[in-house]
Amino acid sequence: MPVTFRDCAFDEAPDLYQARTRFLSFTGCALPGLVASNLQVEGDLRLTGCHVTGEVRLRSARVSSNFSLNGARLECPGGTALNAEHLDVGSNLLARDGFSGDGEIILTAARIGAAVNLEGARLRAPGGLAFGGSNLVAQVGLFARRMEVEGEFSLRFARVSGPLTLRQSTLRNPGGLALHGGGLNAESGLYLSRIETEGVVWLEGASVGRTLTLDGARLRAPGEVALRGDRLTVDGALLARDGMSAEGEVSLTDASVTGPAHFKGATLANPGGTALSANGLTVGKVLNLCEGFSARGRIRLTYAQIGSRLCFDGATLEAPGGIALTCRRLEVRELAMRTAKPVRGTVDLRHARVGALQDDPRDWPDELCMDGLSYEVLEPMLPAAERLNWLRRDPDGYLPNAYEQLAAMYRRLGSEGDARATLLAGQRQRRGTLPGYARFWGHLQDVTVGYGFHPLRAAGWLVALLAVGTVVFAVAEPPPLKRGEAPEFNPFVYSLDLLLPIIDFGQEKAFNPGGGTQWLAYGLIAAGWVLATTIAAGLTRTLRRA
Repeated sequence: MPVTFRDCAFDEAPDLYQARTRFLSFTGCALPGLVASNLQVEGDLRLTGCHVTGEVRLRSARVSSNFSLNGARLECPGGTALNAEHLDVGSNLLARDGFSGDGEIILTAARIGAAVNLEGARLRAPGGLAFGGSNLVAQVGLFARRMEVEGEFSLRFARVSGPLTLRQSTLRNPGGLALHGGGLNAESGLYLSRIETEGVVWLEGASVGRTLTLDGARLRAPGEVALRGDRLTVDGALLARDGMSAEGEVSLTDASVTGPAHFKGATLANPGGTALSANGLTVGKVLNLCEGFSARGRIRLTYAQIGSRLCFDGATLEAPGGIALTCRRLEVRELAMRTAKPVRGTVDLRHARVGALQDDPRDWPDELCMDGLSYEVLEPMLPAAERLNWLRRDPDGYLPNAYEQLAAMYRRLGSEGDARATLLAGQRQRRGTLPGYARFWGHLQDVTVGYGFHPLRAAGWLVALLAVGTVVFAVAEPPPLKRGEAPEFNPFVYSLDLLLPIIDFGQEKAFNPGGGTQWLAYGLIAAGWVLATTIAAGLTRTLRRA
C-alpha cells in the first residue's frame, strides 16, 4: 500500500529497513535521518522539499519509478548525507529545484534506468566526496548544469549512455580532484563548456562518444595538472575554444581523437613547466592551436600523429630560456607555423615527418632544431639565401641532412640553382668543424671549383694562369736542354704543358727555364695538380649526389 507524509516533523529517523511499499513520500518533512537500506518501492520514492539533518541510508534499495529529491536539503556536515550504494532506480533520479547536500552523497554502483538530474544543485563536502558516482550507470543521461560543488565530484568508471553535461557548473576542490572521471564512459558526449574548476579535472582512460566540449571552460590548478586526459579516447571532436583557459598543465598523453581537436583562442598557462603535454596524441583530422591560442610553458607533441593539419597560425608560444615546442617524430600532412610573433624559446622538429611546412621568416624562433626533419615542400618558396638563415638557427650547428633535405626540395621544384647554393653553403659550414689542414683544403676547393658546384671557375683559373705563362715565357724564352734536338719553342703550348699534369705536348721536357721563370714553371705545375685534384673531387661529389 502507498505511504504518504506531508509537512511532518520526525523526532527520530524513520526505520524502513527492508520495507516494501507501492509508493513512499515524505514531501516537505523534517527528518533527523532515514534508514531505508534494502527498501523496495514499486512506484515513486519522494523526498521532495525535505529537510534532513542526518544520514539518508538507501543502500541496495530498489525504486521502480522515480526517486525525487527536488528542493530537498540534506545536511550532515563532515559525514554522509546520502548513502545510496547499489541503489536501483527504474526511471529518473531527480535532485534539482534548489536541491542541496551538505555532506557526502554516495551513489557508488547505483543503476538509474533513465536520467540523473542535478541541475542547479549545491553539493558541499570540503576535502571529501561531494558526489560519489563511481561505477554509476545512467541509461538516458546525466544533467548537472549550473551546479555548485565544493569537494570531489566523482564519476570514476561510471557509464552514461546518453549525454553527460556539467555546463556552467562550478567545481572546487583545491589541492585535490575537482572532477574525477577516470575510466568514465560517456557514450553520447561529455559537455564541460563554461565550467569553472579549482583542482584537477581527471579524465585519464575515459571514453567519450561524439564530442568532448570544454568551450569557455576555466580550469585552475596552479603548478599542478589542471586537466589529466592521458589515454583519453574521443570518438568525435574535442572542442576547447571560446576563451577556454587552464592554469596548470593540460595533459593528453597517448590520447586519441578520431575527429578534429580545436583549441582556437584557448589560453594555457604553466610558466616554467609544461602547458600542453600531448606526447603520442592521435588526432584523426585537424589539430588547431591557432587564432589567438596562447601557451606560457612548453608544448609537447613528441610522436603525435595528426591526420591532416597542425596549425599554429596566429598563436603565441612562450617558454623563455627553454623549449617552447617539441614535435620530435611528429607525423602530419601540413604544419602551419605562422605565429602571431616569434616563438620565445626553442622549437624542436627533429625527425618529424611533414608534408607541407608553412612559415614566415618574421616568426622564426632564435633556435630551431631540425636534425632528421623531412618535408615535401616549404611554403612560401623562398630563395636559398633566405632559407639558409633558417637552417643556421639550429643550435647543433652543421647538420648534413638538413642541407640535403632543403636541396632535394629545390630540385623537386625545378630550382637547381637554389639546390647548388644550399649544398655549397652546407660544405662551407662543415668546413668550420674540420681540423686546420682540412679547412685549408676546403678553402682551396671553395676558391677553385666551389666544392664542385662551380666547375667553370676552374676553367677560369686555367685560362688566367695560361695567359700569365704565355706572356712571361714569350718575353723570357727558356733555353733548350739539348740544342739542335728541341722542337720550336711555343710559349702557349709550353705553359699548357706545365698546367696539364697528364697530357704531354713535348715542350716541358725540352726546355730548361732558369731564375724567376723557373719558379713560375714550378708554380704552374703545382697549380695544375691542385686544379686537377679539386676538379676530380668536385666531380666525384656531384656524381654521388646524382
